[in-house]
Amino acid sequence: MDKDTVKRIESLEQRVGALEKASTKTEKPDRNIVELDLTLPEADIDGLHFNRQEVRAVFEKQDDGWYHSRDSLFLSARNTVDDNSRDILTEYLCDSGIRTQIADRLGIQPADIIVSLPEKNQGVKKYNGVDCWYWLRPPYAGSAAYFAYVASYGYANNTNASAVGGCAPAFRVAERHG
Repeated sequence: MDKDTVKRIESLEQRVGALEKASTKTEKPDRNIVELDLTLPEADIDGLHFNRQEVRAVFEKQDDGWYHSRDSLFLSARNTVDDNSRDILTEYLCDSGIRTQIADRLGIQPADIIVSLPEKNQGVKKYNGVDCWYWLRPPYAGSAAYFAYVASYGYANNTNASAVGGCAPAFRVAERHG
């Protein structure tokens, strides 16, 4: 073989070796995006009924340190605060096994997961692929009968607490001290 052919073969072998090496690398998962298949169990909490649902959830870590759902995961008959000032939706999110499912996926303890409804607009959300308005956690300042929400086109407003809206929860991995 002539020198040019030998050089081309060597060059080709080097490129094939580099491609093989690159294809065997295992890339680290993006810790800023968490994709989960969740089972939202059926529950009745203080007169609010939740249907069992299987959902595909994508959570993205925001600047506030919380992983916010990209979509509304389920619809709620209402977002209300009972006489003990408990947020019923947050109670459902924390007590329904959702924390356990998230913790299992991340390989940590359920006690290290805090789940709640976001307190500010994180943009337009979708429910089953369609733009959907959704609840924010805090009650509207002017009236206990009205709650904050984000419209399907993105602006924040308020509406009657008995209205049906989507819920786009967020979770945070708790920090351990000591």
